[in-house]
Amino acid sequence: MRLTRKQKKFIKHNKKKLSSTQIANNLRISEEEVLNYLKEQLSEEDYRNSQLDLKGEKKTETPLFYPKQFLKKNWPVFLIFILLVGIAYVNSLNNAFVSDDLAIYQIKNLGTPTFIFSTPFHFIGNLFYSLAYKIGGYNPLFYRLSNIIFHIGAVVGVYILLSILVNDFFGFIVASLFAVHPILIESFAWISGFQYVQYGFFCLWALIAYILFQQNKKIFYLFLSIMLFVLALLSSEKAIVFPLIIPLYEISYGDLKKNWKYTLIFILITLSPTVFYLSQIPARLSGLVKLSYQQNTTSNPLFQIPVAITSYLQLIVWPDKLTLYHSEPISSLFELIIRWIIFLCFLITTIYGYIKNKPIFFWLCFFIISLLPTLTPFGISWIVAERYVYLGSVGIFFLIGYLLMKLMANKKTETIGYLLFIIIIISLLTRTIIRNFDWKNEDNIWIATGKTSPSDPKTHNNLGDVYGRQGDLEKSAEEFKTAIRLNTNYADAYHNLGNVYSQMKKYEEAMKNYLTAIKYNPELWQSYQNLSVIYFNQKQYDLAEKTLQKAIRINRGDINLYIDLGIVYLQMGNKNLAKKAFVDALKIDPNNKTAKAGVVNSN
Repeated sequence: MRLTRKQKKFIKHNKKKLSSTQIANNLRISEEEVLNYLKEQLSEEDYRNSQLDLKGEKKTETPLFYPKQFLKKNWPVFLIFILLVGIAYVNSLNNAFVSDDLAIYQIKNLGTPTFIFSTPFHFIGNLFYSLAYKIGGYNPLFYRLSNIIFHIGAVVGVYILLSILVNDFFGFIVASLFAVHPILIESFAWISGFQYVQYGFFCLWALIAYILFQQNKKIFYLFLSIMLFVLALLSSEKAIVFPLIIPLYEISYGDLKKNWKYTLIFILITLSPTVFYLSQIPARLSGLVKLSYQQNTTSNPLFQIPVAITSYLQLIVWPDKLTLYHSEPISSLFELIIRWIIFLCFLITTIYGYIKNKPIFFWLCFFIISLLPTLTPFGISWIVAERYVYLGSVGIFFLIGYLLMKLMANKKTETIGYLLFIIIIISLLTRTIIRNFDWKNEDNIWIATGKTSPSDPKTHNNLGDVYGRQGDLEKSAEEFKTAIRLNTNYADAYHNLGNVYSQMKKYEEAMKNYLTAIKYNPELWQSYQNLSVIYFNQKQYDLAEKTLQKAIRINRGDINLYIDLGIVYLQMGNKNLAKKAFVDALKIDPNNKTAKAGVVNSN
């Protein structure tokens, strides 16, 4: 094929800047055509010298990237990514709200500007929650759909990023792994994982924009990178680590000494969010103690970091025991030693990469940096959670893609490399589709979690709810007892066990558990409310009135508490106080028929 004038001009302009392989990738022609043209144009000595420059010191320089040309030629590849994500996650679209998703029902101002601007670090997520509510109300499809769209955008971002840094085919391999790997399900098929896929998307595209700025020196790309980084911060506080990725890129692919001032811009932008994030740690710890009944303790980095890193590597390479709660302890000292050995091998590989192969160094560090907000010793996050590794997983997929490309580049192992890639993609697709069924509804997710995380009290507390809904009260009670045995101050489990005993008409046992729940969590107004029902049925109206008053002091916005109180006062013969209680109920909901009837009966 004859080269066009434009192609020849590009080769002449870049023959000392880029390798022949990089030039060929940019022009979408064979390397042989590039070399033949250079031989025609240069003397034998100049040709040899140019190849020394191209193949030597300039090896790590990235090829120039032309967005319009790239997008025009690669739209079929983008369709393949949409197809891969669609096949992997189509059976998750109609899954119900599960676990933390159920809190969506409790958001009273969902869809209003007040809600959208209520939490700065989750502004983007709140915006899409509100949009989903406006379109489909409480239909889970629309909440989950926005997450999957962001994931497709992130997959395309991975492809473009690695096409720039390596080549198109390598980008396709890594992006395909990222598209279908089941470890990522928790980040977007679970609606509550929205922040991870959103900030991951913006960070990837911010890095792309920064690389384009360094290549083209167009200030537009720098501003675009900064704006995308700000959007990442508005998606999740986890994005505060992104400024560390920019100097890492300069060390690995660019020139930090020359470009340090640009990296400083990102660091300055993140100072205020970082201070705010750190200031929220005490509140986060307090919330974990109050809501999850965890002990306020710090994590030992010598245990936390090697266990976390090796667990993520294990789940990426062999995604078998995926679970919402990675709670299972290290089974033995031997296992901890093995994990330390693997962790040290990981560190040695990273150091070796710095010396011999800067791209490997970059992507392994990329993996670590993305996890830094969850590797703190403050005890504000789980040691391992699949959603944490959404962005960082790209670094490990890069290494897997690198190994596959090594096989494909060798004529003896080329076929094995291609077959292995196809087998991996099909296997990951299958595992993802199967895992989606675990997230189908509350029953499925907790039964699946019970099999993989039997030592977590929250698992058994939720399993108790599952069996209660299924009408198996005996099994439900056993699960709540197991949760209490694993965490003796677990107030929610005591409350739920009280509910089961109440259904079984074992009222003394129910009262005992409600009182224990209140002991460990004095703010648990539901236990007061349920106690009042038992007292009322036993005609102990004074005690019913006292417990309802305590519940109201904790939760003044629940209309049912006032209605219950009004009914108690009617039974006590105190119509004035009954009328006041029903009027208070009508202040919350003026159209409530029960409260209106109560006012009439109180006259």
